[in-house]
Amino acid sequence: SNDLTQYVMAAARDNALVAHLNSIRHPAVLRLIASVAAFGRAQKIPVSLCGDAGGDPAAIPALIEAGLRDLSVVPAQLAMAKAAIADVSI
Repeated sequence: SNDLTQYVMAAARDNALVAHLNSIRHPAVLRLIASVAAFGRAQKIPVSLCGDAGGDPAAIPALIEAGLRDLSVVPAQLAMAKAAIADVSI
């Protein structure tokens, strides 16, 4: 998710001048994710997300709304991610 956001926004993560653009919740990033998720569903190809955003409780609702159903989460974030997912209705 970090690399995806960096490349979509053309904004290096380590550059403070453009750091504000590096958000998985940016509309451009979410539109791309939604497009890929829809294509995957139509073609019966699984689409998942790995990286920090998969376990970010603030990002999870937007990712689910964009059509993702598979998120990779590090063990330390699993409980928070489950709670965030439980709060989302689709």
